[in-house]
Amino acid sequence: MSEKITTVEQLNGFVSEVVREVMSAELADLKKSNQDAIALAMRSVRVEKVDQPEKGLMAARFMRAIAAGKGDTDKAARFAKKEWGEDGKILKALEASDAAAGGVLVPTEWSGEVIELLKESTIVRRMGPRVIPMPTGALQMSKITGGATAGYIGESQNLPVSEQSFGNINLTWKKLAVLIPVSNDLLRFNTEGADTIVRDDAVSAMSTREDQAFLRDDGTQFTPKGLRNWVPAGNTFGAVSVYDLATVTSDLAAQILLLREAHVRFIKPGWLMAPRTEFYLLSVRDANGNFAYRDEMLKGTLWGIPYGSTTEIPTNLGVGGNESEIMLIDFADVLLGESNTLEVMASDVAAYFDGSQVQAAFSLDQTVLRLIAHHDLAVRHEESLSVMTGVKWTP
Repeated sequence: MSEKITTVEQLNGFVSEVVREVMSAELADLKKSNQDAIALAMRSVRVEKVDQPEKGLMAARFMRAIAAGKGDTDKAARFAKKEWGEDGKILKALEASDAAAGGVLVPTEWSGEVIELLKESTIVRRMGPRVIPMPTGALQMSKITGGATAGYIGESQNLPVSEQSFGNINLTWKKLAVLIPVSNDLLRFNTEGADTIVRDDAVSAMSTREDQAFLRDDGTQFTPKGLRNWVPAGNTFGAVSVYDLATVTSDLAAQILLLREAHVRFIKPGWLMAPRTEFYLLSVRDANGNFAYRDEMLKGTLWGIPYGSTTEIPTNLGVGGNESEIMLIDFADVLLGESNTLEVMASDVAAYFDGSQVQAAFSLDQTVLRLIAHHDLAVRHEESLSVMTGVKWTP
């Protein structure tokens, strides 16, 4: 240092500068050594990738094991041990299963995965009905069919007397049985593709029949009562026969107004229509050539209300065989009671009807899986359902 220190302030400044230079060098060396240590540690760590199977594949593997064991849980467990190891959840589930006449219950966790896939595949489930667990096969709920009334009175007058009236909603298991022929070649090879085929076949078969029942079955012959048959007569009206954009818009508005005037809450409203109707609405244009509804419908709503289309809503109704229907429903009032289990049985000597003739699994080198699910459908307030008939809208 060239300058002479004559004051305390100069001495303090000199000492601070020396300390800063020394500490900066020490901290730089410490930072570098720590960075080197961290880098070395990171290089020594091996990150394991945990593969999570697709939704529903565990249930499919369980069913494949049952099929490979021809309904015998001991044989199925040996198959699972060979294919997926001793620590597999499938092996443990099979060892815990109590088979009765060759049938076992798919574990609840995996059954739930199948039900979630059904929600994505079926229009009724996708619209969000209230799902109620029904483990014992029957459920009874009370509902209010008439409410109390109020009125204004004058001085010293008697209060008006009124009371609520009640009814019952009865849900009872309806048994949905599904047959799935599986090629034995799929059972001989452990591939994820085989699991996917079994899963997709099961979901497809169940979802197709479910939607038919939940939409249009009449509740007889052991089937649920479908939504179409819950609609009260007063909530049914016909579309204008000779249609254009103006009449279509008016009909849609009338259907919404019908429910609004019935004091429907519109908690989970949804349109149900045939694909023909959907594509008319997607393609119809106004006088200026602009699409009237397409931009909104591509986002999944019509007039701000979610919609779904399905071929289970017919287009061959009416005298001319060319009419369809549109339903508008508040799905908050639709109840879906179900058991959260699937029963699986398997046989390689069974015969089954493929829609045109009887097939023998043994001669076709197949194993037939039979799935049984239990559920029922009911409506809390019928006023929350409406249907527009005579819909001829065609793109």
